[in-house]
Amino acid sequence: MQGDLRLSLRLLRAYLAATEHGSITGAAAALHVAPSAVATAIDKIEAEFGTVLVTRNRAKGIAPTTAGRALAARIKALLDEYDAVMSEGHALGASLAGDLRIGYYAPVAPAFLPEILQPLMAASPGLRVDLRDCDNDSAQAGLIDGRLDVILFAGGEVRPGIETEALLDIPPYILAPADHPLALRGEATLADLNGADLVLLDLPLAGAYTRRLLETGGIAPRIVATSSSTEMIRSLVGAGTGLAVLNMRPRTRSSYGGAELAEVPLRPPLPGLTLMAGRLAGRPRRAVTVFLDAVRDWFAGPQAAELVVREAGAQAPRQ
Repeated sequence: MQGDLRLSLRLLRAYLAATEHGSITGAAAALHVAPSAVATAIDKIEAEFGTVLVTRNRAKGIAPTTAGRALAARIKALLDEYDAVMSEGHALGASLAGDLRIGYYAPVAPAFLPEILQPLMAASPGLRVDLRDCDNDSAQAGLIDGRLDVILFAGGEVRPGIETEALLDIPPYILAPADHPLALRGEATLADLNGADLVLLDLPLAGAYTRRLLETGGIAPRIVATSSSTEMIRSLVGAGTGLAVLNMRPRTRSSYGGAELAEVPLRPPLPGLTLMAGRLAGRPRRAVTVFLDAVRDWFAGPQAAELVVREAGAQAPRQ
């Protein structure tokens, strides 16, 4: 049967060594095996292909026939390719080389991911990063089916087989133009949105989360615009279209349109979202481990606090 592996790599290496050394004993010494093992390998390969591949001469050793030389060349190419595949496979697990595919559902990921990735890429020229904007479902699906290596996502239901760790708790806040009365007051309640014009970040998790907050509080704003883009929401707010309820904030106070914005903390504190990192259960590639270590270190540092809006004097919960 064609699929049977009747000729092992060990047999192929012994045959190739014999043709290269022109001697069974020389091949045996190079491979650290008994001469009989090399002789047996030649016999088995000749039997498999049904032809004489080497001529034996007690005084002069062995010499490959024309067919034997052609087969030796093919075997050498095969073994070289096998060795290359094995080296690349080990490199995937042991070095920061190849592609690192990161899926993220974090509307302000550009505020922190480049800062985390740049030192890793500078230290590992062989590392190539593929960043993909996702929602929670597509991020987890991409991880499970192998299209992604690691994901960052805003909590929610976690699929079986994915290991997660919490990075940051992110409470909601109201985004307003910098000269809005709520911005000047410096704090707000959810009731301040009752009857107000609202622009809604309509992403799968974020949109449902905001609607649930409003419904639970009995608040009925006028939803005048929706967008799946955080920066579009920020620009709409900056233009005076309405207010917005968001969680994470970027590390800038102006919109793409150049308008100055204010993040107004909500009181009393309301249930927020949790930014999480996820990977498949089991032993990850080294690139994934190193990346997650860098993510963990960044979110344990002071920069992460800039992504969260809290009341003045409020302490961030311990991570």
